[in-house]
Amino acid sequence: MTTRRDWTAEEIREVLALYLRTPSGKLHERNPDIVALAHRLGRTPGAVATKACNLASLDDSLPRQGLGNASRLDRRVWDEFLQDPESLLPVYQRQLGGKGAPPGLAEDAGEELRPPLPAEQTERIVAVRQRLGQDFFRRMVLASWRERCPLTGIDDPRLLNASHIVPWRDDPQNRLNPRNGICLNTLHDRAFDRHLITFDEDMRLVIAPDVPGNARRVLERVESPRLELPERFRPDPAFLEHHRRRFHERQKT
Repeated sequence: MTTRRDWTAEEIREVLALYLRTPSGKLHERNPDIVALAHRLGRTPGAVATKACNLASLDDSLPRQGLGNASRLDRRVWDEFLQDPESLLPVYQRQLGGKGAPPGLAEDAGEELRPPLPAEQTERIVAVRQRLGQDFFRRMVLASWRERCPLTGIDDPRLLNASHIVPWRDDPQNRLNPRNGICLNTLHDRAFDRHLITFDEDMRLVIAPDVPGNARRVLERVESPRLELPERFRPDPAFLEHHRRRFHERQKT
């Protein structure tokens, strides 16, 4: 008879980091990533998939909630992520297993006993952590938007970007907040980043009046002028309002 083992906070963080970067249609026990994580945790793939669905029930941005069996500890780990998304970066790096992961970010319990690092080494570590965070943000956003541009329907990840609504440099606290991101193709991403396009309160595409004819016609070639909302982590209205203000301010200057 198998003894039931309670989930630990660290195990839940592992499942959460995988949930955040996995499209909802792939949250099942046959997913190779779920199988691999289950093996590493000493759990069954079914248990890991169920825990991921429990975590989905905590996401109030979902139009349909997941299973309603989330525990108090699930909620605590979820709230910790919302307050500090960067707290999951060490977990994410472990899950990458060194494949495509920038080196040098492993936590070291004895770090405080070492002398300060040279300035250039400190800068390198900061740069590596930034790249890891950007990669984690990209994977979260693309997973939320089903790895598809909601304007054009382009579904090749090589042609997609995770667009920050409030720029990376302007709001450090929300750099990794998935509700601060939209999955866009590279052209509309560049236009969005430079405030040449935005989205109104009905999520319709708005193109700046100073965009010339040919560029305007290309930007208007979309499946729908209204942004199709993601499966989870819908854009925060406050972030979109911030972008609209910057859009209109740019025209005035």
